[in-house]
Amino acid sequence: MKKYFAFASALLFSALIGCQENEDPQVEEPNFEEVESEWIRLAWWNNDSKIGLINPINDNNTNPDLAAFNPAGANYLSSSGRYIISIERVDGKVRFFDTGIENHNDHGHEYTPKWISATADAPLPTHFSSTNGQIIIFNDGDGSITWARESTLETPSFSPTVISNIGNGTHHGAATWLTGNKFAVTFKDESVSGSLPQHVKLIDNTGQVIYEDETVTVTGIHGDASNGKYAVFGATEGVVVASDNNQIKLIPNPSPLASTSGNWMGTIKANDNISTFYGYASQQGIFEINPDTEAITPVLLSNTIKTYFLSADGGYLVVQLNDNTVKVYDTANRNEIASKRLTTAEASANTNAETANEWEHYRLMNEESPILTASEKFLYVLAPDKKTIEVKNLNTLNSVKTIDAPNNTTNILRVGFQTK
Repeated sequence: MKKYFAFASALLFSALIGCQENEDPQVEEPNFEEVESEWIRLAWWNNDSKIGLINPINDNNTNPDLAAFNPAGANYLSSSGRYIISIERVDGKVRFFDTGIENHNDHGHEYTPKWISATADAPLPTHFSSTNGQIIIFNDGDGSITWARESTLETPSFSPTVISNIGNGTHHGAATWLTGNKFAVTFKDESVSGSLPQHVKLIDNTGQVIYEDETVTVTGIHGDASNGKYAVFGATEGVVVASDNNQIKLIPNPSPLASTSGNWMGTIKANDNISTFYGYASQQGIFEINPDTEAITPVLLSNTIKTYFLSADGGYLVVQLNDNTVKVYDTANRNEIASKRLTTAEASANTNAETANEWEHYRLMNEESPILTASEKFLYVLAPDKKTIEVKNLNTLNSVKTIDAPNNTTNILRVGFQTK
């Protein structure tokens, strides 16, 4: 009898072990307060365009008594995560806001937030690009570019550099920075009708052309991004790639991309920490662009994309669809790692996106999302009532924390950095 019970117990134990092995492993959510960087902050704006900063770990809210942002302006984050650049297109002005979060790679410092006193003045500042601590803005009104180095913004003598008289014509263009203080800039062929340019050339900081390839010509160019080594421009026939070693080439559109309206990539996004770029075509979806292999590969084919952006370090691509489904992709391999329909606030700052013309639509797609923003490991979501901010694990999109949002919050933006 004892042998029988011993045998039965052994069978039961084996069965239990077998069941446990067949069950899906339990994934523990990270301890948010231990994993999130102490140097990450959430910038928030209220109905009066006044700014504040929340420390998401301890919920401390800094509400400085400073001049408001321009409600009609577009706000962008510098590549270091420290500065918010306010582009006031109609007024021809660019202002620089210092969040006070300074990165020293292995540690950080926090100072009082403030506006930088110097501003950049040029007609119709429009397209923004930031890479490797360099801030570049293309001015549609005269084809000039505005250049500001983050390392000099705090110096008393700081003044943005406006590089003008480039000879590129007045047009709706784009520009960005490449290693060696070279600038990849669009040039308009005046014999071609319309507001878009046809060429990309490299210039120096005096506006002189240092490299061009007239064989690389397209019908139209819109949008660009840079990681310092490469600058990628969206174009009707593909993407124009300029490199820091003085090369310009065209990577042709693969199927289903085409040169017709809505079917070519008019918005490009990048991150300094990754080698791939991400382009958006309104009727086709999002594509990965690899300048090294000259490959363009679909990531998500959809004509219902509301917004898309990269996490702070470029490790994740976050896509929001019109039905508020959020998809997260690993940029190392394009694999979808999470997908979930979220409840979010309405993106009031982009109310014109649905009715905008094609070029305005692509310009709005280049702006930061006003209701979703990401650090390296977490997604921050402004709730529908705009009274709370949900924190989601980017690997699962499961909630890990809820933060109280200040009264009348309209927009949020991740600022700061992760120590390495």
